Amino acid sequence: MPKGKKAKTDRQDAPRRTALQWLRTERLPLAACGVAFLVYSRSLFCGFEGDDFPQIVNNRQVQSWEYLPQLLGSNLWSQLSDRPGQFYRPIFSVWMLLLHTCGGLAPWFWHLSSILLHVAATWLVFQICRRLTGNDAGAAAGAAIFAAQPIHVDAVSWVSASCELLFSISALAAMLTLLDPPLLDTDKDKKNGRAENGRDNLLGPRLWLSAMWFGAGLFAKETGMAMLAILPAIAWIQLKDCVSGSQRLWRVAFPYGVVTAGYLAVRWAVMHRVRVATAEHSWANVVFSAPSILLFYLKKLFIPWNLAGTYTNPLTASPTTLFWPQLSAVVFGAAVIAWLAIRYRSLFGLAAALIVIPVLPGLAVIRIYQQEYTSDRYLYLPSAGASLLVALIVQKVWSLRPAKVTAIVVVSLVFVTFSVMTISHQKYYQDDIAFYSRVIEVNPSDAFAMGLLGNAYLDQGRQDLALEQFQRASQIAPDNQKVKSFLARGLFAAGKYSEAETVLKGLLQSPQLTPAWRESTLLWLANVEISLGNLTGAQQLLEQVEHSDDRFPQLHWMWGMLCQRQGLLPQALAEYEKEFEITGDELARQRAASVESLIQSRSAGRSFTGQPTNQPSTGIGIR
Repeated sequence: MPKGKKAKTDRQDAPRRTALQWLRTERLPLAACGVAFLVYSRSLFCGFEGDDFPQIVNNRQVQSWEYLPQLLGSNLWSQLSDRPGQFYRPIFSVWMLLLHTCGGLAPWFWHLSSILLHVAATWLVFQICRRLTGNDAGAAAGAAIFAAQPIHVDAVSWVSASCELLFSISALAAMLTLLDPPLLDTDKDKKNGRAENGRDNLLGPRLWLSAMWFGAGLFAKETGMAMLAILPAIAWIQLKDCVSGSQRLWRVAFPYGVVTAGYLAVRWAVMHRVRVATAEHSWANVVFSAPSILLFYLKKLFIPWNLAGTYTNPLTASPTTLFWPQLSAVVFGAAVIAWLAIRYRSLFGLAAALIVIPVLPGLAVIRIYQQEYTSDRYLYLPSAGASLLVALIVQKVWSLRPAKVTAIVVVSLVFVTFSVMTISHQKYYQDDIAFYSRVIEVNPSDAFAMGLLGNAYLDQGRQDLALEQFQRASQIAPDNQKVKSFLARGLFAAGKYSEAETVLKGLLQSPQLTPAWRESTLLWLANVEISLGNLTGAQQLLEQVEHSDDRFPQLHWMWGMLCQRQGLLPQALAEYEKEFEITGDELARQRAASVESLIQSRSAGRSFTGQPTNQPSTGIGIR
């Protein structure tokens, strides 16, 4: 009988497990999942913060199924601008649409969804550790550490980071698909035929299923591309005893190559590019800053102390005194891992690869963003590698009684410590003020975070506290463009229009100002000129922006304000309606309704002062 038919018959003849038997067999992964839910349940009481507002609360595209084609066929931030964006994440966008359909804008529901994603990831981590080690105790230890890991708070407790969870689940599912049946590397397994029969199954749909999971991760977040360095390697090892030479290479490369090519083709069709659109720093900054940032990430992963979600890390475009020792440390660590993998067990190499490789896109992020920061959420998937390392160590010592007791005590202490830290750290994700206050507490010189904290105060009407933060940020980073913009906003809110005008005009002289930031600054300056009564100057500024991009966010809002000040109500109404059409800003629709009411009042012979009161919000997210 052919092997495939025999295996199928064996599966059909196997007795079905009852629900009680299944619960008994899966009690350890279920317990780990329960822990994951419990330690993160405090997040259910957190609200929206950071990018949650432009990405969810004020994003009409994720609030109606009529926008599904746009979600699938445009960049992640298309609701804010028609300009080409950096990111294409349709699975993440559709996920947000599904959540809004089910739970509306109730923060607890969105946080519940992220917690459940973390629970699913915990289950996958347990199964991977079990199949790689063959030891339930080791798998339970690894999954428990993963479930309670404090470094995960940024990914789990911040709703907009659910793309990190989605891509990580896809990556873990792709791995698990390759490891079913388990990755066996002992002579005994090879002799009894288990390895050959198991790896034979990869010649069928299993390898393609893994590739499809990998593709889903790409459409959830671009950093899923890092798994292209891990998944084919696992498949290559799995097939080594049943397929030879070039045929094995073809079997492994073809599914992942097809999926990758398909993703790049779709991304090109939608974004008209494969790489990101803009770069704030050079590749020299990336190369010479990478060792220090990588070591920083590894330190946070294994010693998750003094966490803040985001951190500032100095960048350098040339080798510094610390560069060579840091690079040597990275190279030495890689050599030790390689020696352990060759000398003792290859799974140590897999654990190390899962720790380091998914971090690498996080290093490249410094090329995209102007602010020099690192984020805890980038360590979500790498922590699965750390959990596998824990599982391997526990499995290694489990047969030795003294070492077994020591392992139980150590893992228990780490688990309890992590659980307490995780529960405590979630309080910083209650709202923007709590989050940015924590960032500044950990990074007292983070001027950008101070500016964002000032924005949060300003949105609550606490102008004095906001201006205090803006001025502090300006003293720390007087040449930072965004800090200057924050200060101008604070001065404007405080009614200090002349001072705001001076700051904005100085900002426009900066040669480093990007086109988008320049246009945004011109709009703010136009806002200031309107407040000063210089309507002609405001009109000239708006014409500059319109000449560059007549669909720039808030351009038509400002035109509406100007027309309203000039008493041109029909034109103001048209501009507000145009703003709503472009951005979906509810304030624009409300203002349009208000102006329409004024037009009707004027027609009825009532008086009108023509003084607009509301100003557009220009809060800018850090993350």
